[in-house]
Amino acid sequence: MADDDIGARFARAMAAAGCVEPAPHLAVALSGGPDSLGLTLLARDWAAARGGRVLALVVDHGLRAGSAGDARRAAALAAAAGVPARILTLAPGAIGMTGIEAGARAARYAALTDACRAAGILHLLTGHSLDDQAETVLIRLGRGSGVDGLAAMPPVRPEGGIRLIRPVLGIRRASLAAVVAAAGLTPLHDPMNDDDRVQRVRLRAAATAAALEGAGLDPARVARSAARAAAARAALDAQMLRVAFRGGLRLHVWGGAELPLALFADPDLSAPGLEDDLPERLVGRLAMVVGGQDLPPRGAAAARLAADLVAMARSRAGGDHLPQSGRGQGGRTLGGCRFLWGGRRLLVLREPRAIAAPRVVTPGEALHWDGRFMVIVPDTPACRAAADDGRLRLQAMGEDLARRLGEVAPAAAASLRARVAPRAIASLPVLTRLDVPLAFPHLTESIRREAAEDETLARSTFRAWFAPSRPLDGDGVFWAMAGEHSAGKRPRS
Repeated sequence: MADDDIGARFARAMAAAGCVEPAPHLAVALSGGPDSLGLTLLARDWAAARGGRVLALVVDHGLRAGSAGDARRAAALAAAAGVPARILTLAPGAIGMTGIEAGARAARYAALTDACRAAGILHLLTGHSLDDQAETVLIRLGRGSGVDGLAAMPPVRPEGGIRLIRPVLGIRRASLAAVVAAAGLTPLHDPMNDDDRVQRVRLRAAATAAALEGAGLDPARVARSAARAAAARAALDAQMLRVAFRGGLRLHVWGGAELPLALFADPDLSAPGLEDDLPERLVGRLAMVVGGQDLPPRGAAAARLAADLVAMARSRAGGDHLPQSGRGQGGRTLGGCRFLWGGRRLLVLREPRAIAAPRVVTPGEALHWDGRFMVIVPDTPACRAAADDGRLRLQAMGEDLARRLGEVAPAAAASLRARVAPRAIASLPVLTRLDVPLAFPHLTESIRREAAEDETLARSTFRAWFAPSRPLDGDGVFWAMAGEHSAGKRPRS
């Protein structure tokens, strides 16, 4: 059993994270180290007290010799604790050849969230501790981060359609190790924690807890700074969203955003002297959501685009000539998106060249595609036939497939064109066999109703809904002002 005090703190963190359902089914990301093993023990006791259960997910990255053995040993530790475990082995090439640390993280979370969806689990728990939070704050201080960076790791955030929860973010690493020791288990040592090419490893070696405390930098107080920065970030996000939705921002079910250019002249968004540049924040968040990214684009490009949009909005409000040619039309790419303006509107669309590569899928599979859409592959005769020879693929429609859809399934193509901005159709997911479209997504209730009444249309549709990797407010609830009204009146672009 976990120590009563630490168990109570864990229970409070789970309640604060919104885990209040009866008989909860949780997943924990288990490496076998003391932090994740301590988390597994705490989660086991918490779930058992509520009639629930826990599944330990162990990822084998395959990055070094012996990783498969370590994964088996981690699973054995879970079994010794009375927790069933699944080993998730990453496919060769899943991580890529550049940015190994970031690539491994992305591949790990993709595997974890896929496994959660397959098991019908909503909550994925990770073992990030208070010490990890303090290290993150110090690393981001060294990078000159602002409010967003210094807010560090949130206790809860969406991840590929799953709720990622960090319930031990307020618990010291030593306390988690004590939980493991009390259970009579010996955790694994991850050799990656000795790799001084990793910035966090170097920081951990130089700034031990004792050294930090000796310098007056208590990790708990450093971590509290993250909580204060998170509160400031939440206030900025609330202001940004309040102005944006009041001013007419709409997120469409087909994955785009539309808003009046005049919104960028709103004094509540672009008044000088604000603590943070809200137009830049809005531009970055739109690119993050529509582009299916984990973070807003970095660098000066977002600031330049935001400044230009503010200048255009103010020029139009003052009756001045816009800097674009004749009709005041223009566009720019940012963060895998296209920002297109014309007339009085700004349209944000996914950039086709940045969309995920085609992938082989199987009937009945549920997946998060391109960081934007949740997709359920239909179990139809056509899909089964394509899957039998490994040729059932999920990919972006593109202009060529959009044309071919009109030839193969004219009713489906007509239904799509009636509801989606023409320039956005190419960025939608489509199921294909040998580059022939088999099915397109029914994104709205009206298409589903049509499909229910038309067998031919029903065979050529599949379930998909816009579910970006991150919401507009960063780590909170996904604000979706999208529905049948936004699908029925498509933008002209």
